[in-house]
Amino acid sequence: MRDSIMITDIYWHNIYLNIMMQGNDLDHYEYFISDLKGEIYPLEVNGNACVINIVNLPDTKLLRNGKWFLLAKRGGQYSFINISAECGYKLADLDKIYRYGKEKYAYLVSFSVKDIQETAETAEFPAEIDTEERENECQDGMVCCIHTSYMMSNRRNDRRNILIESKNPAQLCKKAMFIVLKRAIDLCYHMLAAFRRKDGKHILLMSETRAPMSGNLLALDIRLKERGLDKTYHISYSFSKTLQQSKWKTLKVWSRLLWIIAKQDIIFVDDYVPIFKTIRLKADTKLVQLWHAGVGFKSVGYSRFGINGSPHPTDSCHRRYDYAVVGGKGLIGVYEEVFGIPAKQILPYGLARLDGYLDPERIRVYRESFYQKYPGMRGKQIILFAPTYRGKTQDEAFYPETWIPQDKAAGLCGSQYVFCYKMHPFIKEKVKIDERFRDCIYDLTEEGDINELFYVTDILITDFSSNIYEFSLQRKPIIFYAPDKDYYQLTRGVHRTLDEAPGPVCADFGDVIDIIAHHKFEKDKLEKFISESFDAHSKYSSDLLIDELILGHTEE
Repeated sequence: MRDSIMITDIYWHNIYLNIMMQGNDLDHYEYFISDLKGEIYPLEVNGNACVINIVNLPDTKLLRNGKWFLLAKRGGQYSFINISAECGYKLADLDKIYRYGKEKYAYLVSFSVKDIQETAETAEFPAEIDTEERENECQDGMVCCIHTSYMMSNRRNDRRNILIESKNPAQLCKKAMFIVLKRAIDLCYHMLAAFRRKDGKHILLMSETRAPMSGNLLALDIRLKERGLDKTYHISYSFSKTLQQSKWKTLKVWSRLLWIIAKQDIIFVDDYVPIFKTIRLKADTKLVQLWHAGVGFKSVGYSRFGINGSPHPTDSCHRRYDYAVVGGKGLIGVYEEVFGIPAKQILPYGLARLDGYLDPERIRVYRESFYQKYPGMRGKQIILFAPTYRGKTQDEAFYPETWIPQDKAAGLCGSQYVFCYKMHPFIKEKVKIDERFRDCIYDLTEEGDINELFYVTDILITDFSSNIYEFSLQRKPIIFYAPDKDYYQLTRGVHRTLDEAPGPVCADFGDVIDIIAHHKFEKDKLEKFISESFDAHSKYSSDLLIDELILGHTEE
C-alpha cells in the first residue's frame, strides 16, 4: 500500500493548500488528515488532487496546534501517504504565516519530512496504521508532516516562557528548578571570578564531548610546549564527556570547572560546550572555538535554526564565542551561519591539527609502520570506506551492512586493490567480513586517527562526513556513496547537499565500481573545493593562534 500512493506536488493558492498525488486506483481510497493522537478529519480527493481550505478544517475551525499527517484508508486499513523526494525539497519554501488581531496573533502552517517508521512508532492512533518494516532507511520511507501553531506577540525575544514549554506540571517544576540552578551556577562563577584575580597568564584547554585531548587542542598544546610557553603560562586541562553523563555527575564536574574557569584569561574549546550556555564569562576572559571538523554536509548549530534540533536564538553556547577559528576565508560564511556570530569574530587561521600534515617524513614513517602491520596490503591500492553513521542519536548509531555487498567489493579488488572499512566511532557493532574475502577486505575501524590512515589511502569512499576536508589535501579521488541521499538530506538536514560534493555521487554500489574501474573521479571538483576551503599561510595555524590570540591578547 505504501508505494501505491505518493504526494508529487504541494502548492498554495490563497488559503487553499493543493496536494497532488499519483498512484493506482486513487478513487478506491478514503482520505484523511490526522494528528495520530485521536483527531482525524476526512478529506475530499477529486481525481489526483486534494484541496484543503486551511481556515475551514474541520468545518468552520482551524486545525489546533500539532503535527498532522495524510492517511489513506481501504478495506478498514489506514496507511500513510508517502512524499516524493522532489516534492520534499520544496517544502521549506511553503511555510505560511497568517496574521490576525491587529498582528498580535498569527497562525503558522509549516512543513517537514518525517521518517515513516519513526512516525508510526510514536502514533497514538485508535486504529492500526499499516507500515512495512524496513531493514534500511531509504527515501520510500518519507512522509509529509504539516505543522500548525498559534502564536502570540512577545515583547522580548530573549525571555523564555516555561509555562508554554512544559507539557505538564511536573515538567514545569523541573524547568523552574533548572532555571534556579542555572542562575545559581552563574552567580557562583561570578563570585569566584571576583575572588580569583587574573594575571594574564592562564590558558585552559577543554572539551565536554571529547576525551582524551586530541585534534586541534592537542596540536595547540604540543606547539605551546615546543615554544616553551608552558614555562611562562599556566596551562590547565579539562576533558570529560558531560553529554554522556548523568546530570549529577555533570554538576560534580562543573563544580571543579567553575573554579578553574574563574581564573582563566583565554579558553580554547573544540566542540559544543554546555557549561557556557549556563554561565556568562566575564569580558576579560576570551572563549575561542577550535571546531573539531573542517567542513562537511550535515547541518549543525544555527544552520538548523527553525527545524528539529534547532538551538534557541539567545540561549546557546555558540553565541558565547569571542572567536571561532576556521580553515580558510571561504568558510567564514559557513561558520557565521553555524555559530550565529558575526563574520569579524571568525578567524581563517586554518586547523592546528593539520600543521605539518603533509610532511614527507611524517608520511614515510607512518606508511612504513602501517605496512609492517598489514604486509598483505603492500603494493596494492587501498580503497577506504569511511561514512558517517545513521540513526538519530549516538546510542542508536548504525550503518546498514547490506549497502556494501562484499562479493562485489571483492570482485572489484582483484590483484590491484584492497577494500577497507573505517566506521564512525559511534558505531559499536563490528563489521562482519565474510571468510571468503578476508584476503582483500579489511576492517580498520580500530586503527585510530583517520587522518593518518589517509596517508596510505588511494581512494576515499564516504557520504556526508567531514573527513573529506583533511583527505582533500592529499589530492586523491573521493567518491560519495549514499543510497539514502534524499532521505538523509530531507529528514536529517544538511548545510549543503551532495550535489555540491567535490567528486562523483552514487546511490548504487555498482556505480561506485564503474567509477573506480574507469577512473571517472571528477578531479576538477576536488581542486575547486580545496581552493575554497584552504588558505596559504606563512605560519603554522597553531603559531597564528599563539601569536594573535594568546600573546596578542595577554599583551594588550
